[in-house]
Amino acid sequence: MKNNIRGIDVETTHVETILKPLGGEAPTLPILHGLSRPSSIARRVAATLSGALIIACLFAHPACAQIWIDLNKPKVGKMPVAVLDFQSSQPGNLSGAQLAGILKNDLYVTGLFAIVEPSPPIAVGTEGDPDFESASQQGVQALITGRFSLAGDQFVVEARLYDVALKKLLLGKRFTGSMADHRLIMHKFADYALEKLDKIQGGFATRIAFVDTSHTREIFGMDFDGHNLRQMTANRTLNLSPEWSPDLRNILFTSYLNRNPDLWLLDLAGQKPYPISSRKGINASGRYSPSGDSIALSLSLDNLPHIFLLSTQGHIIKRLTNGRGNDISPSWSPDGTFIAYTSDRAGSPQIYTIPVGGGEPKRLTLNGNYNSDPDWSPRGDVIAFTSRIDGRFQICTIRTDGTDFRVLTNKGSNQEPAWSPDGRMIAFSGNRGGKQQIYVMDARGEIQTPISPIPGKSPAWSRNVK
Repeated sequence: MKNNIRGIDVETTHVETILKPLGGEAPTLPILHGLSRPSSIARRVAATLSGALIIACLFAHPACAQIWIDLNKPKVGKMPVAVLDFQSSQPGNLSGAQLAGILKNDLYVTGLFAIVEPSPPIAVGTEGDPDFESASQQGVQALITGRFSLAGDQFVVEARLYDVALKKLLLGKRFTGSMADHRLIMHKFADYALEKLDKIQGGFATRIAFVDTSHTREIFGMDFDGHNLRQMTANRTLNLSPEWSPDLRNILFTSYLNRNPDLWLLDLAGQKPYPISSRKGINASGRYSPSGDSIALSLSLDNLPHIFLLSTQGHIIKRLTNGRGNDISPSWSPDGTFIAYTSDRAGSPQIYTIPVGGGEPKRLTLNGNYNSDPDWSPRGDVIAFTSRIDGRFQICTIRTDGTDFRVLTNKGSNQEPAWSPDGRMIAFSGNRGGKQQIYVMDARGEIQTPISPIPGKSPAWSRNVK
């Protein structure tokens, strides 16, 4: 996950005051006529909803209109946003339409935005200001423009987000990196833009690990949109249930490398695996705590698998579950105080939660006779899981108090949900069209897109790192 991308604010002071109520016109930012390497570096951009989402436009006064995203009312339309082709003064292998296309896809898959393709095209003046009247007449509320240059392998891009109603700049960023970084740079700007519009950092500049469906079941990683596929393991044995460390330096996974389902850690820098738990029997579905200082794991020390807490070196800290049921697939709450897991203690697989500090488990799911694979939303209020409905597996969500059960998928068989780090999207494995693939959908299930370039299952979404 390391890179040499540099990102700085363009006129930071003005950007930060745009969203405050203004008594009059706020100065817009001048477009730079020459893009050069930044002389100072601001913070590195980090690559981190469930429930109801809506887009609204708030007008307290015409002079201080503000576009914003209201998370509580799901029946208002999506925010119309236009992304213009990025401008460049020189021809090359990379086009402005390609850069704009990356941003369009990022915003679209969240389910929050309606992508407007302007006709006639929205002009951008010589000083960089877009034609706000044309954008407004076409119903655009948020507008993204940009320009870029290539010098050898160095890629420099400046991108801007505007509030059309206010005719004001909301966000301006300039990035430098190599040509190979151009997709990551666009994802990073989309993260910034989404945070500006609804106050929560985006999760576009992240990775998804998954297991391929070959007979060896190797672990691969890819960008959240399926690009930049990389193979992570090549041990020619059965590998299962990958999990990113919070700092993205390691991958936990269960492997039969020594002919037993042991828990391993893969150092991504050195590409070397290390055993974490090699106890006889099951060592499955290791999951890092939010702080990264402990691991929840399913161990079968007394023949039945139960949930244990381990140190990152593999030492047992405590046993969380007991009883006659099989307890598997732990998932931490974002504050690290609870764990959701699957148990058949009542006769069929169901989702339970248990306090990490100790206490009695609480059954969460009551619908159906097969519910498994819980994954706790980073927002803390919802758990996604797999449920068998009418003979097929589907992705569902339920609130942590057991209310608001929702079915999000209905095509084919779908399993193993994994939340994006911002809680806006869910990755899952599905077998539609006779092919097992990784899909990404928005938290309401309205937009479902296959992304894996090869057949895969068991997705694990990386976290954001600041």
